[in-house]
Amino acid sequence: MKSFKQFITEGTATEIKELIFTDSEYEYPIPFSQPMWERITNFKSEGYGMHVTDMEDVIKLAKLQGKKNQISTMTDMKDSESSFAQGGGILTEGGIFCVLKGTIVMDMGEDFSTQRDTQGRRWLMAGQLYQREWHDEVFEGWKDFVDEIKQMRQDGYKAIIEAQNDNPEMQKKYGVTSDDPKWYWRSDDIRDWSEISTYGTGKEKAGAIKWYMDGIEKILKNKKYLEQIQKMMRMGKGSQGKQQQWDELVLSEIKILKVIFHPTKVHSKTGSFSSEVGNSDDLIANLKRSGYRGPVVKMGEKGGYLRDEMQQIKQLNGRIMLNRNPRNNFPTKYKV
Repeated sequence: MKSFKQFITEGTATEIKELIFTDSEYEYPIPFSQPMWERITNFKSEGYGMHVTDMEDVIKLAKLQGKKNQISTMTDMKDSESSFAQGGGILTEGGIFCVLKGTIVMDMGEDFSTQRDTQGRRWLMAGQLYQREWHDEVFEGWKDFVDEIKQMRQDGYKAIIEAQNDNPEMQKKYGVTSDDPKWYWRSDDIRDWSEISTYGTGKEKAGAIKWYMDGIEKILKNKKYLEQIQKMMRMGKGSQGKQQQWDELVLSEIKILKVIFHPTKVHSKTGSFSSEVGNSDDLIANLKRSGYRGPVVKMGEKGGYLRDEMQQIKQLNGRIMLNRNPRNNFPTKYKV
């Protein structure tokens, strides 16, 4: 099991081409773009979550309010209050906890180690959906699902690369130059989908990325796959035996409702006092300069304050779920 500091992947972003042109069979990437998933599910919902960060990144977070960037949060500490109160996110020293409200992009009952690309999207590898570590259930039709993705990539290779063989017009479209376009076979230089990443022109790469994004969305719209994916992501909540110490809720269009800091664990990762305890007065002043006007609260040593916050988050998210039934109208406003 990963440590808490490895939970929230806000570190180095992955280039989209590294994901889309992977040569690992069956480990195909699934993007979680907010607009795409709203089109697929025909549903949009708000939710609450807790995000862990540090002195510098909380300022960046404040500047992301209202934007489409995706932020990983948690809604359930399970039995890990003590480790949670220690603070920490990947590549951060932690000590600062933000209560967020935003649009739900992904709701996962356990840690799936999602990757973030340079445009802020989250990605999940198809192999992670096959069978969860402590569950007997599997993704029914998983092999058909990944085979469709494989075929979609092969079709893209044919449409973008093989279509240029002996075809000067298509070569021109994709920015390819050769000594004798009428006789040139592009497929001799780019032999499969993955090689587009290494040897393709900018236009070929852009065309392949668009092909993949359009193709994966079409596949995900298949109800038999969508229902299984949603089921596998949610597994972990309330399960018996070994389980993760936290869940993961990815939000976008966020609003910070409250900032909570641990008085002895507010760390800075830059400057001459890197990794040392920061000054809470500086934290508050910097947050105000960033435009944040909400409460900034000091947490007690044992983390009970955080536990109360998490209980409210869970309760409100539960009410939001119940309110999907039009007959229900439970209150869902966060109490500061």
